[in-house]
Amino acid sequence: MHAVFRSQRGHPDAWRAWPLLILMASSGMPISYTLQPTRVMALSDAAEMTAAAASSASTLNSVGNMLLLGGLYGWSAAMLLSRPRSVTAVLGRSWPLLLLMAMLLASALWTYLPEKVMMNVVHNNGVLLVALASALYYRHQPASLPREMGLVLGANMGLHVAAVLLLPGYAIDWQGRWQGLTVHPNTLGALGFTAFWANAAALAAGPRPPYARWHWIGCGLALAAVFGADSVTSKVCSLVTLLLLLGLRFLRRHGASRHTYLAVLAGSVMAFLLFKLLSSAIDLSWLYDLLGRDSQLTGRDSVWRDAYQAIRARPLLGWGFDDHAYLIASAGMPYSSYHNGVLDLAVNGGVVAVLLLGVLMLTWALRHLQRSLLAPRVAGFSVPFVLAYMMHNMTEASYVSPRGQMWVIFLALLFLGACRTPPRGAVPAPLMREAFHAPA
Repeated sequence: MHAVFRSQRGHPDAWRAWPLLILMASSGMPISYTLQPTRVMALSDAAEMTAAAASSASTLNSVGNMLLLGGLYGWSAAMLLSRPRSVTAVLGRSWPLLLLMAMLLASALWTYLPEKVMMNVVHNNGVLLVALASALYYRHQPASLPREMGLVLGANMGLHVAAVLLLPGYAIDWQGRWQGLTVHPNTLGALGFTAFWANAAALAAGPRPPYARWHWIGCGLALAAVFGADSVTSKVCSLVTLLLLLGLRFLRRHGASRHTYLAVLAGSVMAFLLFKLLSSAIDLSWLYDLLGRDSQLTGRDSVWRDAYQAIRARPLLGWGFDDHAYLIASAGMPYSSYHNGVLDLAVNGGVVAVLLLGVLMLTWALRHLQRSLLAPRVAGFSVPFVLAYMMHNMTEASYVSPRGQMWVIFLALLFLGACRTPPRGAVPAPLMREAFHAPA
């Protein structure tokens, strides 16, 4: 392993990916909580857990987790100090995100629990630093991002699947759904989706990776977790990711022009709008039965109605980014999110936050027309993730959510696409290749 450290000391950007990879490796691990035996969960139990999670006491519930995250945030910040011009340029191209972070901080002025807002400010800015540091490394070899992340997330999935096999009394919930080492099956499903994307992208979005066998194994473990967790959202997102990866691979291999890509994008948008139109006029109960869900999306209809009611009460700036603490305390809200990313963000930050997110997504899309940036080069694996991520937020909520994987990965891809292609010759070796091939 000495060769790893010697090579990384030789290139100033070589360490910057490690905080992101460590953060990915720790996802869904029982660091800030302890595993509990499976038991039947009543609605009152869920409401009690939601209230406890939203309380101010829960912000400091794990010293180990605080040390881990604080160390990763500080490490990333220290490494970024040596690249002030690159940091300024990338953040300047992501200005809607900076405005969104500023609004998050300002919401401490009108929230019920300002200490919760400040904790969210710390975590959001911390993962921003982690993602930005990784982008400054992966700009040298963009294709290594899904490869290295796939190996890490595949190992993470291996631990969750092993827990299901070895500790079923803890890793399988009372409904028979896998939850692994996480606290909920939907969390495991989301982790499985990200692991599948990374490993499938490593196989399909570029030349053959050096560890293709491990990426195939990672895909298999991820799909096992997704289907074991029985998360319909994660199943659909994994399928969409696969179709997009294969479709973009086909277009790339056949030398498709930019106009072809734009036509495919426009066709996809039209197909989605047509589906939404038909779904309001045609009975699609058979489709929900096929997916194993009811037409109310497992009670999400009532959750969304509550979200609309909260938005109408404070439509402009929302209730503040306090993990819905006020609504949980005052209205007895029995759930931790509104199961829709846009609605959840609107409750927190109102119309202003939603508009900023929309502008951020628009700037991300327009970068693919700028050949001077890396966005066109990384589109083969970034576009499938971002589009599936947006689809995931139709029934789950993970926008501006630093404690989950998806927002962090989105930020890493956002910043990577905003980087300019570095000068030739400034290319460090991929971290994983050195680690596997280093002499003893």
